[in-house]
Amino acid sequence: MPYVRRSSDGAISAASDSAGFGGEWLAADHPEWLAYAKARSEQEARQALSDTDSEMVRVIDDLVDLLVAKQVLIFTELPERVQAKLLARKQLRNDMNALQSPMVDDEALF
Repeated sequence: MPYVRRSSDGAISAASDSAGFGGEWLAADHPEWLAYAKARSEQEARQALSDTDSEMVRVIDDLVDLLVAKQVLIFTELPERVQAKLLARKQLRNDMNALQSPMVDDEALF
């Protein structure tokens, strides 16, 4: 039993299960509601996938480093564009880590 609010063009813009939401009630099998719910689910799924992308990039970076260190993968056999991208990311991470590290150890001064 969704309650929906509509935008100025009449499209569903928000929904709630609560009557206190103040919107229009639509039946759960109403075509507009089904289309809105499907679109919202797809959007949430895309967002969840996108949220993990940066984490996965770091996993892949670490995996490549491990495979190279164990000599399972020879870095120079990767395409040049891949090598360049991996080296650029490694440099950016090193630069970022250097910025986050304290320049002076305050505790060592006392």
